[in-house]
Amino acid sequence: MKLSLFQKKTVAFILLVSCINLFFGCSRYFRPVLLNTSSMEMKQTTLKKLDDENRYFILRKGSNSYSLKNIILNQDKMTMTANLFQVPPEHQVYLKANRKSKYHYSKSRGQHAVLKEVHLYTGDTSRVDISVPYSLALADVQKIEMIEFDQRRTTSSYIWGTIGVALGTALVVAIIAAATYEPPPPPPPGSSCPYISAYNGDQYTLQGEIYSAAIYPSLQKEDYLPLQVKPVQGNYLVKISNELKEIQHTDFADLLVVEHDKNVRVIMDPGGKPYTISAPKPASSAMLNNQTDVRGDILYKDNISCLFKDNYSAGNSQDLYLTFTKDISSKQGKLILNAKTSSWVNYLYGEFTRAFGSQYNNWVKQQEKKPAGELEKWSDEQQIPLTISIKTGKGWEEIKKIKTIGPILHREMVISLDLLVSGLVELKLSTGFLFWELDYAAMDFSRDEDLTVRELKPYQAINERGVDVLPEILQADKKFITQPDIGDFTILTYKARDVKAGMTQTFFLHASGYYKPLRDYKGTPKIGFLKSFQKAGAFPAFSRQKFSGLLNNFTTAKN
Repeated sequence: MKLSLFQKKTVAFILLVSCINLFFGCSRYFRPVLLNTSSMEMKQTTLKKLDDENRYFILRKGSNSYSLKNIILNQDKMTMTANLFQVPPEHQVYLKANRKSKYHYSKSRGQHAVLKEVHLYTGDTSRVDISVPYSLALADVQKIEMIEFDQRRTTSSYIWGTIGVALGTALVVAIIAAATYEPPPPPPPGSSCPYISAYNGDQYTLQGEIYSAAIYPSLQKEDYLPLQVKPVQGNYLVKISNELKEIQHTDFADLLVVEHDKNVRVIMDPGGKPYTISAPKPASSAMLNNQTDVRGDILYKDNISCLFKDNYSAGNSQDLYLTFTKDISSKQGKLILNAKTSSWVNYLYGEFTRAFGSQYNNWVKQQEKKPAGELEKWSDEQQIPLTISIKTGKGWEEIKKIKTIGPILHREMVISLDLLVSGLVELKLSTGFLFWELDYAAMDFSRDEDLTVRELKPYQAINERGVDVLPEILQADKKFITQPDIGDFTILTYKARDVKAGMTQTFFLHASGYYKPLRDYKGTPKIGFLKSFQKAGAFPAFSRQKFSGLLNNFTTAKN
């Protein structure tokens, strides 16, 4: 049956709405964390810290619940006084949840507010008169729960959601093309980089990706991926896998174990230097292009991100201006970022390479002959890295360019800053339109503590065929384990190390390699289109143009 133009647009619109739901419908989960209330002093210290963080307090009295505002803590009387209100709908997710629901929340419904909550439980179940201030003795607080983002349960859903973004974006293009009678080209095969998973005793859980964008041998790079790993029968087990159409080459993969005090966290910079974090402070302001307030998007690690997409600006370059209030005596700051490269930029690069048609593989051979510096220069000119600058008396000074880290999961990293200015610390994070997603940003001014870093080499490396390939991955010697097919994997086994009393451990995978995306494009190269990318800034301009085109076609289909 042949459809009319109106029917095609109607179908396109319905599918497009479904596709948009796929873009933003990733399942997210939270979890309640029981805090230490072993003493009255601990209760008071904990509550004061949470109040300073602008957490949302909810009093739980049996089946009755109340929002607490204007909180005053009396250290002498060990009491809390506050005004009580009915709990609004957006803060009732945990109140109505049960364990069978796995504590799921919906961002689109505004339910991510649950991630800011603190719940106080008392043994008294009586109702309270909310017309007058309420005083609560801390001795009556039986337990305190803080709600936090559940990374483990969200990971699986988020991975599929990310894959859905890539597939969905291609589907949008196809839908729009169908609505205007133009048959769409086949979507490009997905590509990323090797996936890293760690065994937790039950299953392998995805941790992230390594050496992203190292798509030629000359671009081979070292990477430092944070890992959540626990010993199983005296071993740490890490899996490197090929999940997409590409050939992966891994040179080495060592496990770095950082032993440190339990009261601090450890984060690495992109170059592999660890820093201690003990008192992170949020940005006092966060303005995209100096006109859109995105501070709420970067306050918590909750997958609600600054997308570097300013709807009020026509520019292709996106600049995020952050300010932090500096401690008077601090001469060093540690900028903490939780970020990832966007799926959108992967899609754009696929559209760019598709334009080579049947000449794609010849172009790749030419690229492989170019030095890394020339390839990286093009990437920098196209604003693909995330560039960090600090404001000085002489203007903006560039500090660091962060290379792509992959689109699957956010990665936490730290950038050390020498602070010569007093008062406010002003930073600028710059990239192309929709190229990065920033989930969280904070600054720590504390002194770095001494750290012990152990390098563990695998003592076993078994691939999917049961073959031990340890010699190929044991040293940085350009002898690679190669994974050419989807489903290939290698299980690395490291000997677990005991931790000293009062200390804890943080893990990072230090690996190096490169990979080759596999493409089988057809057709004649689009010479004019490809030549346009020789100009600096062409790629972010293409991003803006492509995104605007999708929106315009969406509006046309809708109307």
